[in-house]
Amino acid sequence: MTRRLEIVIDELVLRGLSPAEAQLAAAALESRLTTLASQAEAEPRERGEAYRRLPAVEARSPRGLGDAVAGAVWGEVGR
Repeated sequence: MTRRLEIVIDELVLRGLSPAEAQLAAAALESRLTTLASQAEAEPRERGEAYRRLPAVEARSPRGLGDAVAGAVWGEVGR
């Protein structure tokens, strides 16, 4: 059975990036979340609330930023 997981990010605020860099970061976020979800051994927890604000993350590149955000999101969803 194939499981379906949907993560909706209503607003992604990327300060200090050009539009092209922001697109790279967003693509890296999506790619990394997909990887994390496909490698997960346990089912993620059920949605507990409609809104959650995660702490700010820092990175040295747009791709690194996307990966860092994905890690923060998955840390909340996957635990």
